[in-house]
Amino acid sequence: MAAGEPGHSGGYYFRFLPQRPFPSLSAPETTSRLRQWSMLGRMKAQAFGFDQTFQAYRKDEFVMAFFKDPDVTPNLQLLSDSTGQWITLGTEVKKIEAINIPCTQLSMSFFNRLYEEDIVRDSGHIVKCLDSFCDPFLISDELRKVLLVEDSEKYEIFSQPDREEFLFCLFKHLCLGGSLCQYEDVLKPYLETAKLIYKDLVSVRKHPQTKKIQITSSVFKVTAYDSAGVCYPSTKNHEQTFSYFVVDPVKRHVNVLYHCYGVGDMS
Repeated sequence: MAAGEPGHSGGYYFRFLPQRPFPSLSAPETTSRLRQWSMLGRMKAQAFGFDQTFQAYRKDEFVMAFFKDPDVTPNLQLLSDSTGQWITLGTEVKKIEAINIPCTQLSMSFFNRLYEEDIVRDSGHIVKCLDSFCDPFLISDELRKVLLVEDSEKYEIFSQPDREEFLFCLFKHLCLGGSLCQYEDVLKPYLETAKLIYKDLVSVRKHPQTKKIQITSSVFKVTAYDSAGVCYPSTKNHEQTFSYFVVDPVKRHVNVLYHCYGVGDMS
């Protein structure tokens, strides 16, 4: 098929990689945590390969080609708003939005300030506070307060650029969970799970000269629209409904991390 023909705008060909495992999500410890956080069965990672050099400045073209590709449409999974079942996108994407998500963090020490600022005790326990609401989230501890309440006293311990980092976004999504989320009393499960998923999705390499570890992946938060409006990741907008595309330009893989807010699997 020539590049100009339908389904191959921009000349990218994609192929679904069903064999690519995501051990961070399938590990028994992760599944029991996601169950507690009401995210189990509503979060999925999928991998796709592509055939041309990826250029970050052409990300919109890349993402549009992705949604039009004949090997993507029958394989890309999302949750149906009406039935709650996993489905494929049965509609034509007319427009996309791909927001650049900075991805530079190489260490979990990024979160040490939670201890230094007494949001978490030295024992690892999260400091409780009086219940309040930051719609739709219940805030009953200092961690959720620092994540959500912009006028709270310690909100600025994470700057705006810090909050945009992919590692921070992952951590925050796990802390806030699904609609019947049971919050953790200690920080460790959030940090460990965020680290596992981050390492599973993001590619690194050693710089040949400096020997420093560098992140090679580009990350985008993706929304797609059909003629009726938003169709992906969901027709319903929610802070906890997301799809991140993590692009490895060296391996020519794109890892899609998807979650749709709702009631996770209980059993």
